[in-house]
Amino acid sequence: MLNKKQARQNLKQTKIALAEQISALRRLHKMTVLELATQTGVPSSYIEKLELGLAEINFGHLHQIAHAFDMKVEFFLEAA
Repeated sequence: MLNKKQARQNLKQTKIALAEQISALRRLHKMTVLELATQTGVPSSYIEKLELGLAEINFGHLHQIAHAFDMKVEFFLEAA
């Protein structure tokens, strides 16, 4: 069982992995943050914070982002 410090470290690593994936996919699709925000309905300021690893991920938003890239949300969950 994880202690609190280990759990926080795991959460931090997961946030960083998701941030890197979202940013890389956005660049791969040649999209700006504003374009991704418009396509997903997720505020651009939130996407910017996600990509910097500064925001907590909301499953609904993650689903919308995955849909924008024509992917299943499981892609993010498996790689995180």
